[in-house]
Amino acid sequence: MAMYALGMSVLQDVIAFEKTKVKQVAYADDLSGAGKLQDLSHWWGLIHANGPTIGYTPNAAKSFLIVKPEHYDGAVNIFSGSGIVVTKEGQRHLGAVIGTEEYKKEYVGEKVSEWVHEVDVLSAMAKTEPHAAYAAYTHGLQHRWNFVMRTIPDISPLLRPLEESIKNTFIPALLRSPVLRNDARALLELPPRLGGMGITSPEKVAEVENLNSINLTRSLTDMIITQDAQGEIDQSVIAEQKKRFPRDRQQGQKTSLEHLSTILPPDTVRKIHIAQETGASNWLTSLPIRAKGFNLNKQEFVDAVALRYGWPVEGLPNTCVCGSPNSADHTMTCKKGGFVCIRHDEVRDLTASMLREVCHDVSTEPTLLPLDGELLRYRTANTAPEARVDICARGFWTRGQRTFLDIRVFDPMAASHRELSLEAVHHRNELEKIRAYGDRILQVDHGTFTPLVFTTSGGMAPRLGASTQD
Repeated sequence: MAMYALGMSVLQDVIAFEKTKVKQVAYADDLSGAGKLQDLSHWWGLIHANGPTIGYTPNAAKSFLIVKPEHYDGAVNIFSGSGIVVTKEGQRHLGAVIGTEEYKKEYVGEKVSEWVHEVDVLSAMAKTEPHAAYAAYTHGLQHRWNFVMRTIPDISPLLRPLEESIKNTFIPALLRSPVLRNDARALLELPPRLGGMGITSPEKVAEVENLNSINLTRSLTDMIITQDAQGEIDQSVIAEQKKRFPRDRQQGQKTSLEHLSTILPPDTVRKIHIAQETGASNWLTSLPIRAKGFNLNKQEFVDAVALRYGWPVEGLPNTCVCGSPNSADHTMTCKKGGFVCIRHDEVRDLTASMLREVCHDVSTEPTLLPLDGELLRYRTANTAPEARVDICARGFWTRGQRTFLDIRVFDPMAASHRELSLEAVHHRNELEKIRAYGDRILQVDHGTFTPLVFTTSGGMAPRLGASTQD
């Protein structure tokens, strides 16, 4: 770009506004000008005469003159024989469009039809590979229309067919669900960190994106209008605007979430709060890389989303093997079948595997040293002769010292936790672990103790990773 600018600067000295009365701007080798027809004719003549001498050869067949309908005949006469295409409708320009309202609608309509087709193709894929289709949409496809939204104003109504395709075709195929209610659609628009899925609505965000683009480029636009070739843009202002736009967007998302919290069922609201915890949405935001084991099959993905929002889970038996009425919440706490142990052991083994990459002497299920008359502070302390914790690693917090870690995975929707805030439940579970092992490990094993407390959704306790030395 810098070399283009240097090369074009020689030509622009010849065709400058002061000499031609044509307001102009160059982007790489694309040169655009605006002014009266006679002035534009003179401007084009100078480009045609002086451009080739510096290696810039204008192509009339790819050059367009956009005029108002009342000036069309005059423009055709003035530019007769030049080879320039004269139009009163409009023309595509640098990925956007300049012209009449009808031409804009036609141009955007063609784009929307193309995008709707792509959404339909992705919807067909979602029936067999929903996780991959979701990643393709959120990481790729939904950014296809960003440039058009930012550069063409007032197109929200024109994007409605695209939103209808997303809402009525893509999401139902992705989640194996009927057409969503408006509140559920609004929930899925939120980013994963706020409990949504980041499936944005182009119809809703188009005007904001366009306004942000206008504000961000205002100083450059003003320089083009005034033909100020010597001025400089205050980059600090641009940087501040780039920081403000995400803040405004996040505030709007939080406002939307607050509204949803007033109309959604209490259990769904709590599920959303659970999904907002650190780590609870990693499975959504990570790419489904098969080699890393991050990909979910079609049933796993649908079930994971259903569990995330408390929606019905397909194929769940009416009665648990323990004899109790079955539900998704019951399966999270029932001791029959081994699922509670499996999820605990999975976290233990993964944590130990990661610790082996950075620590020494890592072991699982290590036995603590026996007590020989030591007095422990808490009555709930584990005083069993062969008490064990989940993991032990040397050099985790202090060089050469052993750190003991014990894991707990709990269900925030369990009856004993449902009425408490997530912070309170995390604190209670951490405190139980600390009272059971912390004092004994500190006094007897001369080590440190760290409780690792997770929710069944993958959320981590606020103090997770903090060393507890009491």
